Amino acid sequence: MSLEAFTKVSEASKLLVEQGFSAQAVMAAMEMVGRAIGVDRAVIYENSTSTMPGKRLAPLRHVWGTAPMTPLLQTFPLKDQMAGWVEVLSRGQPVWEVVRNIQGPLQVNLEAQAVQSVLLCPINIGNINGQWWGFLRLDDCQKERRWSAEEVTIVKTLSRSLSNALRQDVRREALAQTRQDLEAMMARCAGTR
Repeated sequence: MSLEAFTKVSEASKLLVEQGFSAQAVMAAMEMVGRAIGVDRAVIYENSTSTMPGKRLAPLRHVWGTAPMTPLLQTFPLKDQMAGWVEVLSRGQPVWEVVRNIQGPLQVNLEAQAVQSVLLCPINIGNINGQWWGFLRLDDCQKERRWSAEEVTIVKTLSRSLSNALRQDVRREALAQTRQDLEAMMARCAGTR
């Protein structure tokens, strides 16, 4: 693995610290790291149960790619297509595989997107292994890649940086809401005098 890839994940982490989980920062970070490790696509899905109560789905949030963008699922059915991987990802661990070794609907879905190798890494909020928010998926559409330990480390670092940026944004929003609530309460108290 090249020094460039480690440099790019460091730059991406810095960008996410400075700009948070904004669409622009997330896309730039995915592109920096994706190009450095030579993947064709990076996708972020967010976990959700709101669209179908009781069913864990993952709506598409961000996509970057150099390969032609075949139709991507806008909402990824986690339990239906990734049942074995959901447990691993929810524990904060990455998953990777050559697509021809995957069985069932997930293989069909990834092959339809021209993916030959895939690497997924969880994005968490809360503490390091806190609430599983979603996942970063990297696709190699050119070859059946055997992901090296260095590549997995780089992707885990990007995933943690995305997690930290998201966590910062959640805290900022909570503080802003608390401030609004306090200001409203103070205004009501001033009005009753």
